[in-house]
Amino acid sequence: MLKTDFSRKKPPTLKKRIVKIAKKFDGDTQRVRGQLILDLKVLAELAHNQATKIKERGSPAKKHQKWAQLAAYISNTINRIAKEYDDKKILEELEELKKMAINLESEKGT
Repeated sequence: MLKTDFSRKKPPTLKKRIVKIAKKFDGDTQRVRGQLILDLKVLAELAHNQATKIKERGSPAKKHQKWAQLAAYISNTINRIAKEYDDKKILEELEELKKMAINLESEKGT
């Protein structure tokens, strides 16, 4: 009997995505910074959608607030990266973003 597995591979966690983005950033070229911004925009949209979904389901306001804060922080990070030329500061921003994601994902039910 032929067995088929229709289960999909679980998407990477937010933390793993941020770590992957940070590893790609080497601070040397404008092109890399541009790609970094594009990658972060995807994460900002993901966080915004999650905050909206939580609000629509009537989940606790605290959970909605944390996702909304993460979306806002990602957006602010994008703006700082667009203006910042110090690669150390950019990596610090990404590290802070990673900490926020770890904190949010460590809570049950996210």
